[in-house]
Amino acid sequence: MDLSGISEKDLLGKLVSDAEGKPAFTVLYAKYAPKCRMFVRAMTKDPSAAEDITHDIFVKIWLKRELVSKADSFSSYLFRMVRNAVLDHYESNAIKRRYATRQRMAGEEFRELVEEKVNLDDLELIIFKTVSGMPDQRRRIFSLSRYHGMENKDIATLCGLNIRTVENHITNALADIRLALSEI
Repeated sequence: MDLSGISEKDLLGKLVSDAEGKPAFTVLYAKYAPKCRMFVRAMTKDPSAAEDITHDIFVKIWLKRELVSKADSFSSYLFRMVRNAVLDHYESNAIKRRYATRQRMAGEEFRELVEEKVNLDDLELIIFKTVSGMPDQRRRIFSLSRYHGMENKDIATLCGLNIRTVENHITNALADIRLALSEI
């Protein structure tokens, strides 16, 4: 069935017919798909997107052929569909870029947190090793002060020492730790 010489309005009317729908669609596709593809490509600068968008538009035309058949001007209807599809394409790409940026930023924040945690763990390990290597009395006094939160006078009473001796042990312990940290 040759529909190439038929008017656009008659082609649209034949779209809904079971027997003539596919041939009418084929003629509309052959006439308008290349123009549609060129327009989309000019707007997006992406040949692949132009092909995909054109294909999607004509799938929609086929699926909504009853509605399309009632259009006064197929070219105007098609242009509106193309314009909306290009806008949707831009919006979709913007959403994808925002999502990728957020993912990248989240990855960087996670990496920074991991680095901070590793650095903190390294510091804790250095301090632990330094405290473990201290003389018994100094280690005990430092542990009571820093890890158990006891005050110097209470440590002095507990250990039977002068408060100045406790203060000296804590001062020396902190100096040992500073020296160990300065070597990294």
